[in-house]
Amino acid sequence: MKTIEVSIKAELSIPEEWEIVEHCPDPAYPDERVTVLKIRDNFYDFFPECLMKIKTDEKVFWSADEGQTEDIIDCMDRFTVQISEKK
Repeated sequence: MKTIEVSIKAELSIPEEWEIVEHCPDPAYPDERVTVLKIRDNFYDFFPECLMKIKTDEKVFWSADEGQTEDIIDCMDRFTVQISEKK
């Protein structure tokens, strides 16, 4: 088994009303807070599956779409991925 390292870096130009906030996704664990993107009353984290899409000739399917994925992707100015094998 090999180990690889994947570094993802993205730069987005977002609307002024979107915010970067600390959020507690599970009230049962109030000390576990994550930094997320807040759009209206919804909170979005950046997991790789949210950035993946499958496109057919008829339709685009987002793998983890909660209604804002396409809007967030449209704000992306720059996106780079580096993959390397760890020795």
